[in-house]
Amino acid sequence: MEVARDIIVLILLLGGYFFLAVAVIGLLRLPDLYNRIHAMGKCDTLGAGLILLAMLILIPGAPNVIKVLMIMGMVAIVNPVMTHLIMKTAYNLDVPMAKGTITTNVYDKEKGKFPKEEGER
Repeated sequence: MEVARDIIVLILLLGGYFFLAVAVIGLLRLPDLYNRIHAMGKCDTLGAGLILLAMLILIPGAPNVIKVLMIMGMVAIVNPVMTHLIMKTAYNLDVPMAKGTITTNVYDKEKGKFPKEEGER
């Protein structure tokens, strides 16, 4: 039983470290802030969640389990909210997007419109 637990923990830790590494690679390789923050937000949340899940399996005692569950809850709530807030702030400050990015009319009436065709009013 001890070996099975250790194998599960190892798989969770390796998965968590993999997703954190993918987040760093995305941060370094992607072209603009919006793509980078998207990669960081998704992969960072999943990687931290897997590592905390491995910790949850390893640590003994109810108080420690409750603490790790609270940390997992905070990561699951705060990380996506902050990612959205950073993206919305960048969008409002007109941070340039990568060439070829198509946006939709999300926050105001002028941003995100497709260019008008010639002859169209």
